[in-house]
Amino acid sequence: MNLYLTDEQNMLQESVARLFAAESSGERVRAVEGTGFDPALWRQLQDMGLNLMRLPEEVGGLGSSLLDAVLVAEQAGRHLVSVPLIEHMAASRLLAQFSGDLVSAALTKLAEGALITLLPQPFISRQMPVNGAAVADYVVLADDNAVYLLSKEQFSPIANLGSGALAVLNDTVHLSDYTVAEGVEALAEFTAACDEWRVLCAAALSGLAEQGLRMAAEYANERKAFGVPISSFQGISHPLADAISQAEGAQLLSRKAVWALATGRSDAAASVAMAFWWAADISSKAMAKALRTFGGYGVSLEYDIQMYYRRAKAWPGCAGDAQRALLDAADRLWPEQRSVVPVTKLVDAGENHQDYSLGADAEAFAEQTRAFFAKHMTPELRAHAHHSVDGFHPEFNRIAASEGMLFPHWPAEYGGLGKSAYEQAAMVAVIEAEGWEHVTAPITNQVAQIVMRFGTEEAKAESLGRFGSGESLACMGFTEPSCGCDVFAAKTFAEVQESGDWLINGQKIFTTAANLADYCFLLARTNSEKPKHKGLSVFLVPMNLPGIEVHAVHTLQDERTNIVYFSDVKLPAKYLVGEVDGGLKVMASTLEMEHGSADQYRHGHVTAFHAAEKWALAAERDGQPLLADNQTASRLARAKVHLEVSTLLCYRAIWCMSEQIHNRYWGPMAKLFATEYYQRDADDLMDMCAPYSVIQQRDGLGHLEVGYRQSIGTTIYGGTSEVQRSLVAEQALGLARSRG
Repeated sequence: MNLYLTDEQNMLQESVARLFAAESSGERVRAVEGTGFDPALWRQLQDMGLNLMRLPEEVGGLGSSLLDAVLVAEQAGRHLVSVPLIEHMAASRLLAQFSGDLVSAALTKLAEGALITLLPQPFISRQMPVNGAAVADYVVLADDNAVYLLSKEQFSPIANLGSGALAVLNDTVHLSDYTVAEGVEALAEFTAACDEWRVLCAAALSGLAEQGLRMAAEYANERKAFGVPISSFQGISHPLADAISQAEGAQLLSRKAVWALATGRSDAAASVAMAFWWAADISSKAMAKALRTFGGYGVSLEYDIQMYYRRAKAWPGCAGDAQRALLDAADRLWPEQRSVVPVTKLVDAGENHQDYSLGADAEAFAEQTRAFFAKHMTPELRAHAHHSVDGFHPEFNRIAASEGMLFPHWPAEYGGLGKSAYEQAAMVAVIEAEGWEHVTAPITNQVAQIVMRFGTEEAKAESLGRFGSGESLACMGFTEPSCGCDVFAAKTFAEVQESGDWLINGQKIFTTAANLADYCFLLARTNSEKPKHKGLSVFLVPMNLPGIEVHAVHTLQDERTNIVYFSDVKLPAKYLVGEVDGGLKVMASTLEMEHGSADQYRHGHVTAFHAAEKWALAAERDGQPLLADNQTASRLARAKVHLEVSTLLCYRAIWCMSEQIHNRYWGPMAKLFATEYYQRDADDLMDMCAPYSVIQQRDGLGHLEVGYRQSIGTTIYGGTSEVQRSLVAEQALGLARSRG
């Protein structure tokens, strides 16, 4: 996986950002809203060569990659540039695919600085507005027969929502007089140009949404109510946290679409439609939240946020109903069931060094994991399998450990294979697909890695070998009945004795796997005189010590968790993890690791979606494939988009951890989005597949039924969505702390 930009791309991004910040300020944008076009800005874009980016080199252009163009489009969106830049990029490359005297003359003019635009959908009505047609030297239209090249003289400007340079075709114009190309191949080229525009528009909308949200955050930090910044109110900060998560997902999705096009992936055409729909859908909603943050000032023409609100809806609207893109995605994902011809002509994206997959090594290790299951998964083990800790099997755990498959990312000295985080993620995906539990190993792994880092030599010597061999499990003792997600308010008390040992009293709840565990990773208060964050310590507590009782707590997810009581438990000093009263440092590393493993919360979503998809692909209604119904196809495609965004946010968190990038919100953002959209999609897909989805069964739609019950729990454990929203609001947007 590689999300880095090249040095040249970073320079491009920075220089364009500086240009737009200086030359496309709110005052400049507002000053040209009457025409929607800033000629001075267009000249500056020409000076930088940005108008030539997507024009091929052989006709005088720069032949820049689509990713380069996306980076410019993102900045154009942030600054609401008053030129039809993304239309120009897509149309200039399209025109170069054709020939003839008219085309040659136009290409020469483009190389000299002429402006071209296009209607990014088939032309069916003279009332269809074309962005840029009021000012462009050339305008490209296409219907079901041919591609046409016109100029602004054939159009009449119209007032519009986004204050763009929109115009409609005059009644006296005969399109056939302006034909430049006909036939299937020409129309396929036009469709590819529309796809290019959609990728660029998605990128621009992601930039627009992010900038609008940052403006709202800045205002929320300045504006006070009841003596405090309004950004400290969760009613303000939490909606903005959701919106910035969606916006960053939009950026990732548009860049991933470029990568898919550049590498010729089978889902490339669908990725374009998904990226466009998601950006169009979330940007207007995000700007509504941003505008409302300003209160009454938000609707004042003196404030810039209203310009973002209008353009978030107007820009994608130039391509028609943005919701139609969901059906385009469905057509491209499931062409057979939709009775459509697959897209054959893809956008030429040029070079792209980025990689949004886990990589070849990860896929090879996934195959190794499948082979491991094929070798060892007996019918008896299949019957024993369960998604919860009830599916734990001691012997299988030891077999996995003996072959390095329990903790393959561990160093060899502890029984691992030294695998990367990407390979580990690929393995877990296979485990989920095999229906085997992956609860006990992640918990034990997290505890063991903290012990490796902070534990005493005696504790390491005793526990790590047992963990690595599969002989022992761990559980986490963080949450208490009276504290909920505020783990640092722990009341379980550890009192030091004259011998240096500890006496522990208290209770912990939701200690998953405590009924199986040999050790409990316990957070306890060791100093009641200090502030709550500074008076805590962490211990590795053997579960066979006298005074420990484990009681079952059963959940609607068909899982067992536990409440654990500690009554005068005498704990030797060697089990202290870290320093006395230094629990905050240990917990910070623990929580950082947990945030970096947000991908674990996504796998149930994957299984539930695939169950619904498999059922829908085979189902019929009134003698027709179920997915021939547009509403059903849209619902399934929407869930697919949610899963794509969730995957990208989770993969980014893995990449962040692997590259040792210091970022405090990518993990919480991934966890928030993954679990919230898992719950939303499980709810909707249950309805879509009803009544069959309500039947409890081990296979088929039974995975969706289990997913519906599981999904609500994922928004709670590991830190509730509310906690994650607060973290995202504070770290991603710089909003005031909203927790005591």
